[in-house]
Amino acid sequence: AIANSDYGYARSMFYEWGFTFNTRILPESNLLHIKYGASFMYNILHATDNRYFVDNGATTDLAVYPLGLRAKDSYFKNVFLTVPVHLEFDFSKTTVGEDGKKKFCSHNGFRVGLGGYVGYNTNSKQFLSYKIDGYRYNVRQKGNWNVDDFNYGVSAYIGYKETSLYVKYDLSPMFKDNAVDQHNISAGVRFDLN
Repeated sequence: AIANSDYGYARSMFYEWGFTFNTRILPESNLLHIKYGASFMYNILHATDNRYFVDNGATTDLAVYPLGLRAKDSYFKNVFLTVPVHLEFDFSKTTVGEDGKKKFCSHNGFRVGLGGYVGYNTNSKQFLSYKIDGYRYNVRQKGNWNVDDFNYGVSAYIGYKETSLYVKYDLSPMFKDNAVDQHNISAGVRFDLN
């Protein structure tokens, strides 16, 4: 639920960077491609109501921090090394060169990609920031917080040329044994620089 959520949606974010390869599937058509590669995926969560993540052994819970946290600089971050794979429908026009041979160009028209990803958690960190008597303190905690070592999910994009709208949903829960499974869902803009 968005109302009274555990997380600040406007402050929480996701970004990913990496490289992909594009292989045409049909020899005489430019429509179907397999797009695959490797990337680093960052999921960043800002808890609401001056709370932070606490590892309670088997579970990871939100608790109120004893000092006033600086909301914009206090967050929880997971980084995954990820392998994304998409079936891409590329509606770029096929051209004919001066030699009479077909030329299959990609990323020159509308594109739709449907697929998913699997990733390995390289690190989980929590950043806490607060002030005492006018002095600012920054605390960085590194641990596992019962975050699953692997994550996997589904993703899709639709766009024109190099720019697409992108959405992903983690099928794997963020924490292993919490009473309520929490899954990341993210939306944004994707740039394919070819």
